[in-house]
Amino acid sequence: MVLFRALGWLLLAMAVGAVVYDGLVWWSEGVLRLLPLGELWSRVDLDSLNHAQSAVQRHLSVGLWSWVVLPILKLPALPMFVIAGVVFLWLGRRIGSRAEESFIGTRPPRRRRPRSGLS
Repeated sequence: MVLFRALGWLLLAMAVGAVVYDGLVWWSEGVLRLLPLGELWSRVDLDSLNHAQSAVQRHLSVGLWSWVVLPILKLPALPMFVIAGVVFLWLGRRIGSRAEESFIGTRPPRRRRPRSGLS
């Protein structure tokens, strides 16, 4: 559960990075263009993208690359990171806990200390 929540927050942080990148491109070019996943992967490590392409085509199928992987790599990174992050946060939620729910997670109810006071 903790791993799912950590991965969810990491994906949401990556979405923030994609927002910043897309915003800077929009500001400099004047055109809003969302960064595709494939372009992001090629900017991070082009050799691994080429290796993955050749491995899928050699070991599995050329059709798998062209009909499944390539359309996924053409999707914009920002909504994919947001959707995947929210899904992982939802999968990592605590079920059956008596603690109050919030978007960030659950926490046990607060215990109030008795006031010893000046009355």
